[in-house]
Amino acid sequence: MILHSILLPLLLMGLTVLPARAETPPESVDLATVLALARKANPRLVLEQQNIAVARAERRTASAYPNPTVSYSYLRQPNAFTNYEGTKAQEISIEQPLLIAGQRGARIEAAERNISAAQARFDASGNQLAADAGVAFITLLAAQKKQAALAAGMTELGRLQNIVAGRQENGMASRYDLLRIDVELAAWHTRSAEADAELTVCQARLATLLGFADWKPRGTGELFPLSMGTEHPDDVDKNPILVAAGQEEAAARANTETARRERFPNVSLTAGRFWTSAPFGATNTIGIAVEVPIFETRGGAFDRAKAEEQLAGLRRYLAKAEVQADEQRYATLVAQRMAALDHFREQLEPRLPSLKQMAEDAYQLGKSSIIELLDAVRVRYETQLNHLELLSGLIEAQLRLQAVRGDFAMDWPDIPK
Repeated sequence: MILHSILLPLLLMGLTVLPARAETPPESVDLATVLALARKANPRLVLEQQNIAVARAERRTASAYPNPTVSYSYLRQPNAFTNYEGTKAQEISIEQPLLIAGQRGARIEAAERNISAAQARFDASGNQLAADAGVAFITLLAAQKKQAALAAGMTELGRLQNIVAGRQENGMASRYDLLRIDVELAAWHTRSAEADAELTVCQARLATLLGFADWKPRGTGELFPLSMGTEHPDDVDKNPILVAAGQEEAAARANTETARRERFPNVSLTAGRFWTSAPFGATNTIGIAVEVPIFETRGGAFDRAKAEEQLAGLRRYLAKAEVQADEQRYATLVAQRMAALDHFREQLEPRLPSLKQMAEDAYQLGKSSIIELLDAVRVRYETQLNHLELLSGLIEAQLRLQAVRGDFAMDWPDIPK
């Protein structure tokens, strides 16, 4: 019975703190849908939401005044008391601590700063989650495109296999030609199986990030470079990680001030009444109690708060250096991959159809071997796969650059208070 009374509240608390995603995820998603799903209540963000709730609870505790202490005593003595010559005596007193050093105001300020820091950490986590989900979607869509390209390549090899088989029947191709194209087709089957496994991994990664179990999403849409606005300066102070680091430093500074004020000796106002009976007599008392700071009992708390403030400052400095390096790295990467993509579209993409036709015509006319024909097919599809990898890499770099600039740290759902 005791175990049941303990486990039931814990179970109810767990159901409240860790809500499951009850909605049914769509079978097909695009980038906008993925980013919208990342902005909804996600198990990865529940932890940060609870940290905000904890900070708000601490704010309520910080704003409370200290409770008074009431004491009562009853005395009985066979002989009369010397002061009132009574045989019975009673005493009641009340003690009220006084926060004359501004402890309450400092506590409230520190609690408010901690709430802001918790909210900033939530925004930073949401920004990172959206970026990770977007990159996972692009990887999924690229895996689907790769799977489709390999399937198209095998279809093309199957068509060439029929051509070689017909030429062999007419005595215009050798058994080696047919065997060579069979080996090439088997190799492409292996690559296709690897692409299927890669697609499964990409689906699981996206489902895990968005908090859906047993979900195998299908990406829709085409891979196009994102339109990157030019309104963002090189200043990255709006990055959610830097904002969170700044809020944490401010909270640590407020905690240091609270610890400094808490070192002030405790002061209490006391008042009481003492009375006897048989015969009756009474005395009212009022006084003040002050802690004598002989031992430095709060020095360690102040030293710790000061050290944590210095650590928060160092973390903010390092975070800014990392964010600036990431911004420069991703901006350079976007520019380089965009230039490579433009070069591909200008120099390589227009020549791929003619490469296919020229290689097939040369083989049928007996002017080239099966090796040259397969090489032309392989080069054409390998170039397509390289283009797909380049395009997906460009979009991923653009998403990371947007995350560094804090473009995803907005429009998050309101947190229940």
